[in-house]
Amino acid sequence: MKLVSVKINQQHYFSVGYDLISESYILAQVITYMGYYNRYFKISKEEYDWFEYDVNKLIALNQECFAQNTKHPKFFFSEYPIDNTPKQNEKLKFYMQTEYEQNKKRVLRDKILKFLREIDKAEAAASISNSGSLNLCRIWMENILEKLENGILPSSNGDMIGAMKYISQLDCLSVIHDLYEAAADVDTFYSNECKEW
Repeated sequence: MKLVSVKINQQHYFSVGYDLISESYILAQVITYMGYYNRYFKISKEEYDWFEYDVNKLIALNQECFAQNTKHPKFFFSEYPIDNTPKQNEKLKFYMQTEYEQNKKRVLRDKILKFLREIDKAEAAASISNSGSLNLCRIWMENILEKLENGILPSSNGDMIGAMKYISQLDCLSVIHDLYEAAADVDTFYSNECKEW
């Protein structure tokens, strides 16, 4: 969950902030059992303000939420699916999907990395005559990835990124289904979803 106006209490492993999706103030607890994950509790604006004006009350509320965990009436949902009811897991899924869609650069990066993995697989299976096309494709995509990570890749304006550039439908590389699909996925996502950053 991405909160705004976040205030963090490191000593007691919690933060408070405002969630734009649910339009609620949230107390987020960091749970260190079974790895790190968060549990979220809906709180009032007054309770949120305790961080500045009466932090001991907020610490007490945090401890109460921790003690009762998922049974506390303020419990919203957890990042750990076992903590949740089916309805709360639907909320978790929705929040994860929303955050994923909002961060288009991360999505594009994941798609490019998947495509590069498919290039690795294709190189292992390709003939010498196709290895040049694959190598050019790798160099092109690594260049795109570097621009993306350095924040200098422009938005698409509806154009393709060039993942299909060296894998045309006429080329025998296009018969490698997963490679072709991964390339098309990169180009389509960039063209349709990355018109704005």
